[in-house]
Amino acid sequence: MKYINLFLLFLSAIALSALLHWAGMVMPWLFGAMIATVVFYRVVTTHFHYPKWFGNLGLIIIGAEIGSTFTLETLADMAEDYITIIVLSLLIIGLSLLLARFFMRMTGCTLETAVLASIPGALSQMIVMAEEEKRADLLLVTLTQMSRIVLVVIFVPLIASFTAGGELAGANEVASSLTSVATIDMLWMLLGIPVVIYIMMLMKFPVPYMIGPMLVVLVWNVVTDYTFSVDVSFMYAAQLFFGIRIGLQISTLINQLNRRLILSMMIQNILLIIGTLGLVMVFLLVSEHDFTDLFLSAAPGGIGQIIIVAVEMGANIAMISSYHIFRIFFILLIVAPLINLLLRRNRKRRQHANDGT
Repeated sequence: MKYINLFLLFLSAIALSALLHWAGMVMPWLFGAMIATVVFYRVVTTHFHYPKWFGNLGLIIIGAEIGSTFTLETLADMAEDYITIIVLSLLIIGLSLLLARFFMRMTGCTLETAVLASIPGALSQMIVMAEEEKRADLLLVTLTQMSRIVLVVIFVPLIASFTAGGELAGANEVASSLTSVATIDMLWMLLGIPVVIYIMMLMKFPVPYMIGPMLVVLVWNVVTDYTFSVDVSFMYAAQLFFGIRIGLQISTLINQLNRRLILSMMIQNILLIIGTLGLVMVFLLVSEHDFTDLFLSAAPGGIGQIIIVAVEMGANIAMISSYHIFRIFFILLIVAPLINLLLRRNRKRRQHANDGT
């Protein structure tokens, strides 16, 4: 019976996701799967088992897609503008960590929750880390990160539209560079992904199922003459698998949400967008970049949503993607391990304090 229920859950998740996709919603397969799972769990039945490897498979596909966006072209763009990219990315991350302290006071949440909820542009990564961190409130982290996507999709195009310009050629250039390949040489990449995942698990590296394939595909793109990209149908499946996994987590925690938490999430995310806008205005004084390009490059959203907005605004896609790719890798390879180390030390200090008492 539990397998029939799981099958019905998948059918409802696919149906709702397809409907949201038809309606033009951003990330419909992720949000659709999450919403369908919450409704199914709380209204229909809780008697089903969702294998963990489904969610991990979704992470592997998402990681490969992130790695596929890193090409020689984007690497060259980053090299030309590396100082601005690094400084602006550090300031955005620093601003988010400052707001994390403010978020703690507003919600009364733990340090773990505030930090993971505040880091921008790394939704899936922060959610997975929240799953692994016992003192983190998964519901609050997930909803804060999700609400930021919604606010970014609403406010960023509105702000950028005041100075919109440029041509759509950049979007076509990026799209044409992400060419799918099918060759026997890909076997090495497919074999390398589980090997790297296993090594990272042994090293206790955060989010190995995402970072592992991301690094393998990145190296493939840079070293070979091919540029690998994930077919869109696989990305839909990945969002579906991961959305169901997060929906199940939220289903058991949703009763804890209240007006104070909702207001706190809204204030924190709006302040981050406003703070980002302020930083961009300062950088415009010493930069030759267009406001729209620089603002979309710095905007605290996921690369998928921002690139969609950039295409609609006719912005410089190569520049914007290079900024967000750098921030993704900086967060995954440096910030995430540092946060993991910080939270681990914080946990050890509490254990020593408890032992002392």
